[in-house]
Amino acid sequence: MDTTTLATLAAATTIALASQSTMSGYLWLLVVGFIIAFILAFSVGANDVANSFGTAVGSGVVTLRQACILATVFETLGSVLLGAKVSETIRHGIIDAQMYNGSEHVLMAGSISAMFGSAVWQLVASFLKLPISGTHCIVGATIGFSMVARGHQGVKWMELLRIVASWFLSPMLSGFMSAILFYFVRKLILSKADPVPNGLRALPIFYAITMGTNLFSIMFTGAPMLGFDGVPWWGTLCIALGSGFITALVVWFVYCPYLKKKIKLTNGSAVQEESVTQEAGRDIALEEEEAGRDIALEEEEAGRGVTLEEEEAGRGVTLEEEEAGRGVTLEEEEAGRGVTLEEDELEVDQPAVSLLFQFLQILTACFSSFAHGGNDVSNAIGPLVALWLVYESGSVVSSAPTPIWLLLYGGVGICAGLWVWGRRVMQTLGKDLTPITPSSGFSIELASALTVVVASNVGLPVSTTHCKVGSVVAVGWLRSRKSVDWRLFIKIFMAWCITVPISGLISAAIMALFIHVVL
Repeated sequence: MDTTTLATLAAATTIALASQSTMSGYLWLLVVGFIIAFILAFSVGANDVANSFGTAVGSGVVTLRQACILATVFETLGSVLLGAKVSETIRHGIIDAQMYNGSEHVLMAGSISAMFGSAVWQLVASFLKLPISGTHCIVGATIGFSMVARGHQGVKWMELLRIVASWFLSPMLSGFMSAILFYFVRKLILSKADPVPNGLRALPIFYAITMGTNLFSIMFTGAPMLGFDGVPWWGTLCIALGSGFITALVVWFVYCPYLKKKIKLTNGSAVQEESVTQEAGRDIALEEEEAGRDIALEEEEAGRGVTLEEEEAGRGVTLEEEEAGRGVTLEEEEAGRGVTLEEDELEVDQPAVSLLFQFLQILTACFSSFAHGGNDVSNAIGPLVALWLVYESGSVVSSAPTPIWLLLYGGVGICAGLWVWGRRVMQTLGKDLTPITPSSGFSIELASALTVVVASNVGLPVSTTHCKVGSVVAVGWLRSRKSVDWRLFIKIFMAWCITVPISGLISAAIMALFIHVVL
């Protein structure tokens, strides 16, 4: 029995050493893969991270610098704590890795091709200020290299159909939910003469929904690092509901009284400033009145010298000017009414309302950034993880867990992209597509988060990027029919449609180069 065991161990060791020595000839592929993976993570940070803080920057709740600092912290935490679970989907969910058994170096080259195709298109989209889905990029690129290496066999085409469905489903669902939420916010709070009492009453509910939804989303992902993978769904639901209820109590008894005092102080200082301005205005008016009397007396004396002839001529000119003036006045009045109506439609939050929603929007953006770090680090590091595990084990069916240091590597690349180029797509989502206020920004953030959580768990294919864009457009249209830049939205939609084919074509071209020239 001992002899058999030793023989088995010896055989396994020999196979492992043989596979390792075979893979050592492809060390250069691993090095190239690490470089391209960092560039891919950079492109994800430049494009996809803007989904989390674009609306917060656009509404003026945080500055661009503050958004970058917060996103750096929460993206990195999310990538390390949540990323291990979702990386498995990218590694095993799109193609059948078993087809590359015995030709591991081809799968390594394919991973590099997929990362290259995804990175190039995301960098181009970031340069054009177009928000696209990083997940769709990597899926398209993976299909591209697989088509070249193994043909259409092994590609999970249902995944591609789900992506096509998400182009329409994500923005429509999220936009619908955001529009409903903002409608009630506007009707119950914003449209009131004094929106503060209703706003303070609604605040605990908003915080409870925000905390419960985001906590459920993070726990349901099943993060192994946090021990959430062992919690049943009903346990996750109970924890999320309990946390939401506790948050509502804290907000009602602690935060609302503080906010009420702050709003009173703000309003008091504004009233005092207005009274000072009025006093100064009265003094100036008295001085001007005195000076005006002197000037009027002088002009009256000078005016008596005007001849009757000039007076008659003046009457004729005056009649003509009066007739012409009436026409101009009517035109200006009509135009003025149109401008006024348009300005009235696109309402701006009162300072007190901004205070109510500011921290709520920041909280939602931080949660979104944390969840995004966990989900989208897989887009950058998923292929690199496959590359590393194939090289380390010499097998395409490695079941080893994702190394934490690889997730951290991806998080650093994402943050670098955010700091260098993230402002471009943030400007599109936060300002160019439609103007955003704290109240509308909160509605966009919360409703899109709710859509992603509900749709993902029901099994509907949705994209975080598409959900956010759909919410921005829907709320912007509800605020004012003319405030949405529809040309920009059409450009964004077209970019979504060509994301899978373009990233796939680039990846296929690189893979063809590997197969026919390099390998």
